[in-house]
Amino acid sequence: MVSRIRITERVALVLGAVLLVLLSDAGPAWTHDIPRTAIRELVRLQGHVRPQGDAASHDVMALSVNGRELSFVVGDRQVFIAVGAAGRPTQKEPVQVVVRGARELLARIAGARPNQRVTLLAERRPGSAEMFVASVDLCPE
Repeated sequence: MVSRIRITERVALVLGAVLLVLLSDAGPAWTHDIPRTAIRELVRLQGHVRPQGDAASHDVMALSVNGRELSFVVGDRQVFIAVGAAGRPTQKEPVQVVVRGARELLARIAGARPNQRVTLLAERRPGSAEMFVASVDLCPE
């Protein structure tokens, strides 16, 4: 009796190992290619905060910084895609953006003088109207 149980366990173990080997080799054949889409973008914006009452410019973004609305005139905009599919059309840039990040960085943006050049480096999800600021450069200080 004992020998029959051990033989049955051994046969089941060998069959299980063979099945595992066969499935591991066929695994990639069962999967399909998932198209790569952008999961993160690095955005570099350079421009200045527009003074109140100034005439409208052609490329103005409304930045919401700590609940305060700022009109930001974009002079240079660069978007770097972290992961993306080739030939995929870029989505339209949002006109109103909520800026999040460290308090000292947000304070630098909110404290920028009118017509002072501001350079922001931020991260966002594609098409999102929310950016997470990594660095702020004000020139001249």
